[in-house]
Amino acid sequence: MTTKEWAKTYGISVEDTPPIVADYDDPCPRTPGQIAARAVILHGVVAVAYGVEPEPVVDWLQEQGIWGQVSPGERAFLKEPSPGDEQQGRFRWHQEAEWTLLWAIGKVEALGLPTQGCDTRRLVDELIPPLGSEIDEFLASARVRPPGVMLAEDDRTYDLWCRCTLARRERLSLPVDLNWWVLYERRYAFEWLDGHQEWDDVTCDA
Repeated sequence: MTTKEWAKTYGISVEDTPPIVADYDDPCPRTPGQIAARAVILHGVVAVAYGVEPEPVVDWLQEQGIWGQVSPGERAFLKEPSPGDEQQGRFRWHQEAEWTLLWAIGKVEALGLPTQGCDTRRLVDELIPPLGSEIDEFLASARVRPPGVMLAEDDRTYDLWCRCTLARRERLSLPVDLNWWVLYERRYAFEWLDGHQEWDDVTCDA
């Protein structure tokens, strides 16, 4: 069974972007600037997890005035002289959360079902300002998607996460093309967007 077939059995939308939730107008608790800055921070942290030297990344985030938004956990990682493979792997997967945040501010067209990783080429070459460059224009251009659109994708991600978590608990088979880490990072990003938890403290309960 594919993820698309599996989702359909639970009445979960399989469209690239699920239908908007009508008559919902509660704004996202996070501002466009906060979301855009978090995406830039994640980009830098992920780059270090892939082997980029941390010093230029730290200097860049400081020069651009967003170092204060770097989480304690991220600061510790950026200053860690010899991070372990498990730690690096965990931070690398945050590129999927970064992709989700970029969708939230209109930089990515659609998320679709969590069956494949993000387009890393676009992240590096098109979407995020290059390391060392000015980010003011990028921050200013961010626009949070309409509330009904945000809620629809948030709900879909949550529904998929709950179904996936239940299946794992009961040792049931999951779709072969479902990427658990992609789904987890999307859920992580939406939990942060909901505004109740700081980045390091996010929990993806189901």
